[in-house]
Amino acid sequence: MFNKVILASACLFSLSANATVISKNFSPILKNNYPLHITEPDRASLDQKNYSHGYLASYAQGYVDISKHLLTVDQVCFEVDTQYSGSGSTPGTAGVNVYNYFMYANGSRSANKQNGSASSLARPTFSHCFELAESYAKSFVNEGKIAFTPYTTNENVAIADVRVSVTGLSKISGDIVTIDAASNVVGNAGGEAVMHPVESGVTYALTIIDNTTALSSGVGSYSTLGVSYLDASGNSTLKTLDGHTPVYLESMSDLSLFLIGSDTSSQGQMSVNIKKVNFD
Repeated sequence: MFNKVILASACLFSLSANATVISKNFSPILKNNYPLHITEPDRASLDQKNYSHGYLASYAQGYVDISKHLLTVDQVCFEVDTQYSGSGSTPGTAGVNVYNYFMYANGSRSANKQNGSASSLARPTFSHCFELAESYAKSFVNEGKIAFTPYTTNENVAIADVRVSVTGLSKISGDIVTIDAASNVVGNAGGEAVMHPVESGVTYALTIIDNTTALSSGVGSYSTLGVSYLDASGNSTLKTLDGHTPVYLESMSDLSLFLIGSDTSSQGQMSVNIKKVNFD
């Protein structure tokens, strides 16, 4: 089981030089804004024979896009925060339905189906991790998305937040560093930079691979990331990443990564891939 503290960062587990398992937090794409009022969907409305790519994500109330990050999916974990507007005890349940299908070894597939889990609304946060058989988990990779619908069975209970963490084999070599818009903005707000160690004399490529930052105004995001370090001549150097092209550098010091601004209540995260490159 996981919690908000665990969800605050992505974990890396090195298996070998060429294989890394990551547990990454994904920001869900939802059809509606919070608070969500979703009763358990009519399962009979799921078209089991609709094999169109993307159908499950369009059918469900939400999805996370794993297409850039994962080669496999080992586990999908959800936290669903609920809010009760009634009085007295809170009857009913909260849960999540996850949509998938069976993938055969030859690449063909079976009909659409759903897996679900629910628990009593006596607790304000519903938590559950799905560990599906490999042949079903392959459907997530085939779709590039994990489609799901959170719900409550009590009309007086709304869904206030949904958090999703997925564990699997990473598509991305190198390290993934997460910069938080609430605490790593360096400026009038007095935030702290994220320090990341690198080897001296080695060339690294830095690329923004995810950006879910949002300014407190509700309009716009942080579009660039600052990187400060000592170059090969010992000079203090500042470069910026804009999310479009990689930045290459050699450093004699740890890298200092940060967002620049004065927004004291911005939200979301920016993820950066930092990997060694060989120009020979």
